[in-house]
Order: sequence, then C-alpha cells, then structure tokens
Amino acid sequence: MNDILLESRNLGVLLIHGFTSSPDQMKPFGEELTKHGITCFIPMLTGHEKIPDSLTNVKNGDWFNDAERAFEQLRSKTKNVIVAGHSLGGTLSLYLAERHSLNDGLIALCLINPAIKLTVEERRAIRFGRFYQKRLGVSVKPFQVLKNTIDDVRSRLNRITVPVFMFISNKDELIPFAYQQWLFNKLNVPKYFVTLPEEGHSPSSKAAAFIINSFLELSNVVL
Repeated sequence: MNDILLESRNLGVLLIHGFTSSPDQMKPFGEELTKHGITCFIPMLTGHEKIPDSLTNVKNGDWFNDAERAFEQLRSKTKNVIVAGHSLGGTLSLYLAERHSLNDGLIALCLINPAIKLTVEERRAIRFGRFYQKRLGVSVKPFQVLKNTIDDVRSRLNRITVPVFMFISNKDELIPFAYQQWLFNKLNVPKYFVTLPEEGHSPSSKAAAFIINSFLELSNVVL
C-alpha cells in the first residue's frame, strides 16, 4: 500500500483515507473522477503502512503534516484543488480548509462521515485503555492521537471559508448523525448536506457511486 497519483488535468482532488484504512479505500473514487478529467492524489497517512504495528509509532501532528505535504504536492500539478476525505480523512480535509483558502487554490471540501467528535463512550475507552495499557499489552497511543487530532480541528472551524459538501450516513455506528448535523450548522460557508440512507460509517460501493455522481453534479453548479 503506497501513495496513489491518478493524473489527468488542471483540476485536482486530494482524497484522504480514514483511520486504520489505506489509499486503496479511496482509489475507486479517484478512478471514477479521472474519467471526468480530474487529477487525483491519494496519500498514505503515517502509521498506516503496516497496520496495526506501524500505528504504534504515530505522533501528534503526523497526520496534519501528511495532509499539508499532499496538498502542496497536488497544488504543484494543478491550479485548483478540492479536498475530499472519509472519517479521519474528513477531519484532515477540514484542517486544510482552516489553513488554506481560494487564494491558495483550495476551492471546496467533500466530507464523507468526517470524524468531528468522539462519543463519551469512545473517550472513556481511551482513558481506560491508557490505564490498562501495560497490563493488556495493547497500545492506545494511536487512538489518543486520533482524539487529539479531532479536538484540534474542531477548535478552529470558524476559519473555513470554502464551500463544503457533506455526505453523511444516517446509521453511522461510530460518529452519531447528530454530531454531523452540529458540524453542518457550525460552518458559516456555502454548504450542502446529503444523507446516505441505511449506510454505516464506511459507505457501500452503491453509496460510493451515488456520492461521486452527486458530488460532480453539485460541483458543476456551485464551483
């Protein structure tokens, strides 16, 4: 599993995979988008080279650095960039929009079930995991880094100025639907909320096709 670059023309889409996943997760999106003349880059996030062993070495800020490097790499090849991500990838998409704007070539975000807040149960599990880490022999470090990453991004949402397209599963077992509605209401930009009926946190191939078609239709109208 490595970075994937699917090159076509002067509009680029940066596709960022989720926590414990890989660039292969986003490759079908990239392959479809290139059919429409769009350059796609799908980077490998730090710690995801050989899961789960490689994740134990991840540090706070690693995924932010990955996202920034990937954005700059794609920007060197295209005039304009849309950033799209699933789960943690959605979180990192928001991070890039907090740091970049139309002046930097960032023209929109496409979020698929972004990880914007952990539930009380998930946070409690991390705390208890740290307490029992040595006894259980299972590292909770990557989960703590995940929590810190999400909390950091959530604190600066008011800096986002580009349009945002949100595709949200109504049966997401990890990120409650209400959290996504909160994020949508929090964003003070042109925004679009599309519900994925009967889908869980990782959308099915059928939902993926719907996301791509809807995204292309919306972007043609808005951008």
